[in-house]
Amino acid sequence: MSEMASQIAKAIFVGNIKGGVGKSKLTVYLTDYLRRRFKRRSVVLLDTDPQGTSFELMEPKSKNGDARFLPVGDRYDGVNMTTLDGVLRRFLAQNDGIAMVDTGAGRLGNFWQMAFLCNTLLVPTSMSWVDLRPTIDFIKEIDERKADLRSVTPHVVVVPNRVSPQQRHFQQIVDALQEVNAILAPPISELSAARNGSPHFSGIEGVEGTRFCREIERLGEFIVEYVISGELDRIYDETAN
Repeated sequence: MSEMASQIAKAIFVGNIKGGVGKSKLTVYLTDYLRRRFKRRSVVLLDTDPQGTSFELMEPKSKNGDARFLPVGDRYDGVNMTTLDGVLRRFLAQNDGIAMVDTGAGRLGNFWQMAFLCNTLLVPTSMSWVDLRPTIDFIKEIDERKADLRSVTPHVVVVPNRVSPQQRHFQQIVDALQEVNAILAPPISELSAARNGSPHFSGIEGVEGTRFCREIERLGEFIVEYVISGELDRIYDETAN
């Protein structure tokens, strides 16, 4: 992929209608990793989850307004959705940076409008069928909406989460993904492994040397190679043509 393509701004939406899949923790660790990886590019966190977990964790490590809390949900009016829409559109038009958008579980507020503002949708899920089945149904709905809109984006990337260190085979999730238009990212272990006993989020630095850190770095590089570089755009454009 050309250098020009890799400098185009990207918005990455992290979401799943199924709660409890480690979405917010994944968002903040990936945001921190990408900030370390791209020191000269803007990497912002936009937390739309009314619980505000990502913003609460990331705000102390942020500066210049690069972490914002814009709760979107049924209890809120349309102001934050309008703000988010404007922030993302300006960011994508005028920037070469990366926006990480965290969301609440379920179809809160203008969920689909948020998703379709983004280039890529990261969908964390455990290997349990209890989580995997609603996740596949969720991706099917995305596929249907993309077909209705004749859109190839957002590209869907499934992130296996809470994977046992002894897990060697992923045939169950591979088979499930045959039903939908999505790609499989490298897995990560139980996100609780990232807890270091401190009440403060210390990012990648706080988990250096651990298996979890290596997995986040591997996932981060996968996102760099396929999402940030524009490789997924190229693949889907070729498929469409």
